[in-house]
Amino acid sequence: MRNKYPENKITYHDCEYNELNEFGKMCLDHGLRICHERRECKVIWCTNEVVTGKRPRSYCSTHIKYKEYALNAGVRQYLMYKVEKIHLGHFKCEKCGFDPIVTYPNHSLRQLSSLMDVDHIKSSLKHTLEGEHPSNYQLLCKHCHILKSHDEGDYNPKKLKI
Repeated sequence: MRNKYPENKITYHDCEYNELNEFGKMCLDHGLRICHERRECKVIWCTNEVVTGKRPRSYCSTHIKYKEYALNAGVRQYLMYKVEKIHLGHFKCEKCGFDPIVTYPNHSLRQLSSLMDVDHIKSSLKHTLEGEHPSNYQLLCKHCHILKSHDEGDYNPKKLKI
């Protein structure tokens, strides 16, 4: 099985390997980390161990909660940034400081999560390995996100998409 993740992620395949460290080994053929003792979170920038239990999991204890806040984060990795922010208690707009928890205290985090967007700081890096990383993300309220998109010329309302 070939690894689609960057070199810091682990993979499982039958290549020759040598010792890397206590967590894994280095594949001599492909330069990828492989491991049979430890599994890392499926989120490409996360190196935490997956949650163990009755059945194998793909996410660490933080990212496994994505279904509580962002149902499609499993296929849209950038939404895991939102999950991290909620989990850490930093759920505010990084531009204007809007805090949905303070403004709407009687609503659930699941409802409030739809008020915030994950923005790519450098939109030209979207869908690249460098661009799909927390260093290129910021959590913005809907207003700030739309205005930033207009300013950068990449605003596309869903109604106008063909």
